[in-house]
Order: sequence, then C-alpha cells, then structure tokens
Amino acid sequence: MRVMNKKQLIYYLTGFVDGEGCFCISLKKQKSAKVRWVLDPVFHVTQHKDQKEILKILKKIIGCGRIIKKYGQENTLQYYVHSRKDLVECIIPFFRKYKLITKQRDFELFAEIVEALAEHQHGDVKKFRELLKKAFAMNRGGKQRRYNLDDVLKSLESSETIRQK
Repeated sequence: MRVMNKKQLIYYLTGFVDGEGCFCISLKKQKSAKVRWVLDPVFHVTQHKDQKEILKILKKIIGCGRIIKKYGQENTLQYYVHSRKDLVECIIPFFRKYKLITKQRDFELFAEIVEALAEHQHGDVKKFRELLKKAFAMNRGGKQRRYNLDDVLKSLESSETIRQK
C-alpha cells in the first residue's frame, strides 16, 4: 500500500465520502414537538465490515462519531455522526474546508439545516417549512422518504390553525 501524507489522506477521504457517504435529514412525527414534526440530521458512511479500517481512519481524522453495525445488515458497518454538536463543530467545518464534488449541494443544504436547528429556528412554523423544503430537496429530491412533502405541509397548516383557536 502506498503511504500518503496527511493532506493526501484527507483529500482521499473526502473523495471516499463523496462516493460512500450520506448527509441525511430524516423527518419524524413527534406529538410533543411544537410543530408536531422533528428534523433529525445524521451523517454516515457505509462500508463492508472487511473495510472497517477506512472508517476508523475517517473517524480519527474528523475527530468525532462512532462506528456501528448497520441495522439489518450483518456484514455492513457505518461511520455515524448524529450529535448536533459534532455535526456543527466537526463535520460541517471539515466539509466546508475540503469540498465535495457530487454531494456538495446536499452538504450545503445539510449544513444550512443543521445550523438553523442549532440556533433553534425550527420552533417557528414558517422557518420549519423552509427547512423542511430544503430537506426534501436533498438526496435526489427525497424520493425514498416515508412522508410526502405536501402532506407534511398541510399537517403544519392544520396544527397551526388548531394552535390559533
């Protein structure tokens, strides 16, 4: 194996994430939430368990996260970062400095959403709508999502109407 200096390794890892990583904002129903929905950000990189070393190196270079077994896939591991603090302090600065190519747009939307969540902007229904639309614009337009954007927006309108009465 060819020995790389740290800068080469970082650029290699950035390209690796561009191919194998995912910046994701999941949407979950939560009755206790002010707007009845929660945006839940996560960054992960998936790899076969035989390639665990690359995930360990990525974790060490970025300085946060954990490596877990992917649910339901015995031979698959994920480098996984869910903590908003780690997303804001480690993941976002890293990928602002080391630019992606294919996932740059998803990363930019992800960063905007995570930073807005960290500033507690999601409690405002109008701002939540904006963040929701950004989340649905990510990852090929959110085609794999459980919920339909229009249905969620309608539910926001109805919960807002109920609160105003």
